[in-house]
Amino acid sequence: MSAILSQHVDHWYALFHVHLVRLALRWGYGNEESRDLVQQFFLDLLQKNLEPSTIENPQAYLTSAFSRRLIDHYRSAKYRQKSEALTPEAAYEPSVLDSLVQVQANEELMATLRAAYNRLPARCRKVIQLKYYEGLTTDQIASLTGLNARTVYNNLYEGIKTLREELNKTHPRLRFAAVFSLLPLL
Repeated sequence: MSAILSQHVDHWYALFHVHLVRLALRWGYGNEESRDLVQQFFLDLLQKNLEPSTIENPQAYLTSAFSRRLIDHYRSAKYRQKSEALTPEAAYEPSVLDSLVQVQANEELMATLRAAYNRLPARCRKVIQLKYYEGLTTDQIASLTGLNARTVYNNLYEGIKTLREELNKTHPRLRFAAVFSLLPLL
């Protein structure tokens, strides 16, 4: 980058940046985005191997070059938008938080979950409560309840398996991790 080009670009920026921001605003870009586009345009001008003496009318040159830049920006945004729209919905898997928000709004699911949890044997409900909501280990649950550690593990396994199967029947896309946060609400 030559010092002469840098001086010319600085001078052009001082003279024409407001004009170019207005041009971007007329194209429908927001105020901040328009300013960002103009800034990037002048930074890119500094990177070009441009001979300033060959430009007879800087305003016309900058206006047409910036207009082409806006067209390219618009096309690339449209292309990104189109490619995002073509992404198959099956590839989208909601996060646990998204699932949780969706679940809380779904009363039918809450009723299904409540019924499935209540159908579990009392021991399964008790060990699930102690393990996931009290934060106890399997050994601590065994000593607290008087059950064998293996029995505690088996009750956890059977309870979770039953809940998962029950919910997969009615809500196959639901992530099971979101369900554990809802059990205390039952």
